[in-house]
Amino acid sequence: MLLLGAAARAQTAGEFEDQISSELASGQLNAAILNGRRAVALFPRSSSLHQMLGVALFKAGQKDQARPEFRRAIELDPKVPDNYFDLALLELSDNRLPDAVPLLKKYLSLKPDNAQAHLLLGRALHNLNETLPAIAEFKKALQLAPDLPLAHYHLGFAYKSQGDLNAALAEFQKEIALNPRFYDAWWLSGNIQLDNGDLAAAADSFHRAIDLRADGFEGHYGLGRVEMAEKQWSDATRELERAVALKPENLEAHYALARTYQQIGKKDAAAREFKIVADGHARERNSGAGIAGQND
Repeated sequence: MLLLGAAARAQTAGEFEDQISSELASGQLNAAILNGRRAVALFPRSSSLHQMLGVALFKAGQKDQARPEFRRAIELDPKVPDNYFDLALLELSDNRLPDAVPLLKKYLSLKPDNAQAHLLLGRALHNLNETLPAIAEFKKALQLAPDLPLAHYHLGFAYKSQGDLNAALAEFQKEIALNPRFYDAWWLSGNIQLDNGDLAAAADSFHRAIDLRADGFEGHYGLGRVEMAEKQWSDATRELERAVALKPENLEAHYALARTYQQIGKKDAAAREFKIVADGHARERNSGAGIAGQND
């Protein structure tokens, strides 16, 4: 009888937490959701159980159901930092940046030493065109964790959006030193080096980008432009042909290819590319026209 009574007793809130935590760790999301719903029905004022149910729902892709669970967890215990962070991650995943920003700020007011949270806040602010506050957050992230993945990249991108290309290049190079297989840092470095007239460095950066991603438009287009600057017209043509095959909607690449065709005497091919550019620009103009085909 004693054994039967012990087996039949109700689970405590702590036991539910342990069980759901184990199910989350092992990827048993359906079980975690089922037990999470049972738990919050029995312990409706447990912030941690609402938070765990929110996590299970979020991981299962049920964001609309996860959101009220995270909000309820915050309401029940506004002093728990992770409740804000979890909801911020959900809002970021839905690109609801204005909703994510205050949650990240609240989280950081409670837990200011989380470099990843500073990075996420910086990214959200930058995407909202708040570049200076974003730069401040990226710098805080790097002060806390100098080797934080993508922090130098995002700081460089913010500098680039301000027109501070040398500062941007320095940050992209730091990212490359930490993460040499990061494609975007290579071709972005190459673009700045090309603009600076450092053709050898630009060519190396674009070659490295192509080595990492043979089907990357940016690497081939960038290398083609370097070869144009070096007047290596046949090599430039080959790279630019590859670029327009990878991204046929890019009119700048078609225009560059037309110019290389001119240089190697392929007049018909050049005319074809110039026509693609002209037709593309005409479509862009018409897309902004009124009902009658004229701008308002």
